[in-house]
Amino acid sequence: MKILNTIARYIVGGLFIFSGLIKVNDPVGTQIKLEEYFSVFAVDIAPFFESLKPISLFLSMLLSTLEVVLGVALLFKYREKLVTKLLLAMIVFFTFLTFYSAYFNKVTDCGCFGDAIKLTPWESFIKDIVLLVFIVVLFINRKKNQLKEGLVKTVVVAASLAFCLIVAFWSVNHLPTIDFRAYKVGTSIPNDMLPPANDPGIVPKITNFAIYGDESDYTAEVLTGNKLLVVVHETEKTDADAYVMLNSLISALGNQVEVVAITASSGPQFEALRHEVQLAIPYYYSDKTLLKTMVRSNPGLVLLNNGQVMKKWHYNDVPDALELLSNLN
Repeated sequence: MKILNTIARYIVGGLFIFSGLIKVNDPVGTQIKLEEYFSVFAVDIAPFFESLKPISLFLSMLLSTLEVVLGVALLFKYREKLVTKLLLAMIVFFTFLTFYSAYFNKVTDCGCFGDAIKLTPWESFIKDIVLLVFIVVLFINRKKNQLKEGLVKTVVVAASLAFCLIVAFWSVNHLPTIDFRAYKVGTSIPNDMLPPANDPGIVPKITNFAIYGDESDYTAEVLTGNKLLVVVHETEKTDADAYVMLNSLISALGNQVEVVAITASSGPQFEALRHEVQLAIPYYYSDKTLLKTMVRSNPGLVLLNNGQVMKKWHYNDVPDALELLSNLN
């Protein structure tokens, strides 16, 4: 039993830390996934879940940080009675989510490991069942494992909490430090829209990239030459104050880079925003999920050179013209 307990400790602790760190790196991604769950539950279970959407970012940061802190505490045998209780509660919750996704085919990607590792709903459920068994083992043996707490353990757990909160707040107010998504810097969108030449049976990395206007498809044009995309996921949720710096950048660029806005909002909604913030550039449309995948900022900037992602910026980090142009050299 002691060997099984040790194995369970390292597997559960390691996986919780790994999963939590990936999500702490990109809280907005987990927020999007939670909102997807809340939308499904609001229809299938109770309308109450719709009211949780406004706090989904807070819940994302809380759950992600808690995963890491509990994983660290478990490895260091810190307050095991409390830690194993919280782990058991979390894994029961996660197991319910993954079972619901798998059985009813409602949310096809649970986001267990963010965008770093994609699991099917049934793979996620099986993973949670295995973790549930290990956590039950730890829970049963929690009294046997109880040791006197020391200053070092308290400092390590507190440091993991502080680290996660710093990374999470940074990622929300800037961009994820590590980008696991299909549109990370260096990606050639045209190349990744094609299947590998030696095996056409493989699905391309990018399958949903499409930009269109009121009457025409703009996809090919946006992937040609130097383009600066001002990405606006939703006009009602965009940060209006950010457009002062954006307009200054656009004015300074002149004709050196073509600047266009891409939005998932309707034409009338975007026209209202354009007049409000004096955004004098052409605009086109795309899917909201695609835009949120491209850049976790509303508005956000994506610099393309013949379809290759050269650089991305959060609206809190709008560059000057010289910095932006340096990324095209």
